[in-house]
Amino acid sequence: MTLLPVLLSIVGGVASGYLLRKKSVVRYTSRLLNGVIMLLLFFLGISVGSNQQLVTRFAAIGMDALLLTLGGTLGSLFCARWVYKQLFQRNNNHTPTGKGDKQEKP
Repeated sequence: MTLLPVLLSIVGGVASGYLLRKKSVVRYTSRLLNGVIMLLLFFLGISVGSNQQLVTRFAAIGMDALLLTLGGTLGSLFCARWVYKQLFQRNNNHTPTGKGDKQEKP
């Protein structure tokens, strides 16, 4: 697969999301995305399980593969949590007060 179809898919998705942002269908994208990711992981598992060379070498691959997998997964989770905190949670803790904001009188 070349890079062009991937980029066109992303741009098409962004454009569709922009055009459908006020529609009720957008509420279901998270569930749909989770389902599609689970299907992709399932088919990846089928592909790995059906690869005879890979299955017979599991013992040889062993601990190195496990450590690399766990390290990559944990690193991704920690990085994603840090990015989430930096970009999203920080903005929820302070409320900007501008000219149009209503403030309660003490």
